[in-house]
Amino acid sequence: MSCLLKLAATMAAEYLVASVTLAFTAKDSSVRKLCCLSLLALAVLETRLLSFLSGPELLRGVFAFACLVKTLHFVSLFLILRVEISQLLPQIHKPPANFLASLNCVTSTRGIGTRWEVNTWTHRGHASPPNQPPKAKGAYIARTLLTLIWQYTALDLLNFGAVRYFQREWPGALAADAEFLGPASSKEQLIARLPLSCLLLVDLRLLFSMIYKIIALVSIAFFLGSPESWPPLFGRVCDLRRFSVRDCWAIYWHSLLRWPLVTISSAIQNCLIPAPGKPQRIIQLFLIFSISGILHMLSAVYAGVPDNIGAIMLFFVSNAAAIVVEDLVRPRPRADRYSDTAWTRYLGILSLLTWTYLSVPLFAYTALRLPVKTNEVMPFSFVEEVGWRVIAGVVSAGWAGWTLIVG
Repeated sequence: MSCLLKLAATMAAEYLVASVTLAFTAKDSSVRKLCCLSLLALAVLETRLLSFLSGPELLRGVFAFACLVKTLHFVSLFLILRVEISQLLPQIHKPPANFLASLNCVTSTRGIGTRWEVNTWTHRGHASPPNQPPKAKGAYIARTLLTLIWQYTALDLLNFGAVRYFQREWPGALAADAEFLGPASSKEQLIARLPLSCLLLVDLRLLFSMIYKIIALVSIAFFLGSPESWPPLFGRVCDLRRFSVRDCWAIYWHSLLRWPLVTISSAIQNCLIPAPGKPQRIIQLFLIFSISGILHMLSAVYAGVPDNIGAIMLFFVSNAAAIVVEDLVRPRPRADRYSDTAWTRYLGILSLLTWTYLSVPLFAYTALRLPVKTNEVMPFSFVEEVGWRVIAGVVSAGWAGWTLIVG
């Protein structure tokens, strides 16, 4: 059995043990403690297997990231929150219902359908009501499949078209330590910072959205969930009430890490400063971004990225500092004001683009320096077959048609 299959089997075993533990054990029982020890043993085995995982850097990094996030989620559920089935299903249910509710809880780091659900923007009519007929599920599956085809084509265009173009035609833009040169950067490097930063952000959104939609399709196909259980992973620009670093992280970016990170950081900062107040919130903010930075650094190490991974940590910590400064110089609007004025929105856009220009290369350049080639993640490239101009037209037409039809 290959290392990848062993790793997948270990992850499946962890989810199974965690689901059974949550569904059928009390938080103070000896059985739960034994189950937690079993999860610890599986996590150690998983860590060992990760070090032997081969394949493209992206595949290794995604697997490592998923394993690390899962471990944090289990720590949050069983050691800090100490969740019991009665908190998920207040009424008495049969064992199958208990198991399915527990499976949903241990596999969803967003807490969908629970009291801890992360809900930072209004979900946009993505699903029908509960107990929907098969026809509605079929329409959701068909729509998701079409979206996946478009996303794969767009990802192909970005990687084999745009990223490869910068690597070939603008080699100095991604030179070693180019993200740290500052005023000493060349004209080429200064011009390329913003487009390269935006390029990677869009690339990551597409990649994570595709993975999320594939998992959603598998879940719905095997009747383990409904479309309602899979709200959009990312927000949109129009969902932002104001343009700020805080709101971009909270609304525009994904919320896969928020529940476990907030839970763990709250537990740590309560040990440091128990009394509520502004220092407590600042400490928690830095803890959240620091833990996230450590997760991304470890994922880069497991992926074997041959670059300055310390820049990744600097990126996350600097974003926490930016939010603190932002809150000091730009107070949040009153409760009766849901958005900024036009003038403050223009200033917000300008400051956000400036911050993207300065900070995102710390995180982006490590990934953008990797060679672009077909592999297990992208086994086929349309751009290599017919050229980037044709694919750009297809992607643009698909986006325009989808916007007109779906909105």
